[in-house]
Formats: sequence, structure tokens, C-alpha cells
Amino acid sequence: MAEPKKFKFSFEISSQLCMACAACWLECRDGAIVDDGISYAINKDNCTRCGRCSRACPSDAVSKIMNA
Repeated sequence: MAEPKKFKFSFEISSQLCMACAACWLECRDGAIVDDGISYAINKDNCTRCGRCSRACPSDAVSKIMNA
């Protein structure tokens, strides 16, 4: 079985900044944005790191995090 692709960075959504407006969810073409009932989160297994969610977010809740 092939190992999952390793990325230099990931995106995360701050639950404190998220307005639950669904802008990121609407922009995501990979099904990586999940709704936990209060705010949104990113499923890193589905995320292709395209950045569409980050650019769509009106409250800057999506941030780029460098992986170790």
C-alpha cells in the first residue's frame, strides 16, 4: 500500500475566528471541509493544499501551518 503524500504545510481553521459562513466549504473542490455543528474544520486526508478555502474566508480563520 502506498504511503500518503507528505505536504510541507497544512491548513487549519480557528474555531474562535470561524463565523460558520460556509465560504470555505463552498470553495473546496476536494470535500476536505467538514462541519462539526459549531464551526468548520479541515480533513487533512482529503485536503490537497490548494488554498481556495483560505482565500475564500472573510474572517481570516483559515491559516497555513508548516508541517514538521
